[in-house]
Amino acid sequence: MRERDVRRTGRGVIVGRRRAATLALATVLLAGRGGDAPLPPSEAVATYEAVAEDLLAATTSVRAMSWERGGQEILEPGAEDCRYQAGIWQADGNLYPVPGQGMDWDPWREALDPVLEEHGFSSLGRERHSGAVTWLEADGEHGARVRLTAQGESRITDIRVDAEPCEDSALGL
Repeated sequence: MRERDVRRTGRGVIVGRRRAATLALATVLLAGRGGDAPLPPSEAVATYEAVAEDLLAATTSVRAMSWERGGQEILEPGAEDCRYQAGIWQADGNLYPVPGQGMDWDPWREALDPVLEEHGFSSLGRERHSGAVTWLEADGEHGARVRLTAQGESRITDIRVDAEPCEDSALGL
């Protein structure tokens, strides 16, 4: 870095002007994205219906599957921190037909990550395990999480909503 492009911070760390400006801009943009702020109930339902529709459509580029929906609900009725689950979709089979042969998540990441990013989510994270269940997860605005299991379950959950009372009826469910 050239001398004129360098400045010292209060902690003595040298930071380039461009990098400092980029970091400041990123902080401002991220702060304005809505973060974990709760959504109005009608907006929450409509927003995450669109996310679900786009994600399920994208799965067909990996493998043709039928998905059955359940679990659209307020997670803990009456809670102060009201959370909505847009649904749990169960496929008509495992994502990988023969369990134990190893998991190749790349086709699923390639199909779903662009859709997730378009809707304000992170890319699918590292593979996780609990007992016999293996999954990937992505985080989004308003506390939302998308989980995809090798066993053929897709879930959109933990969406913060500004529902008073915190009940299914507040969301028109």
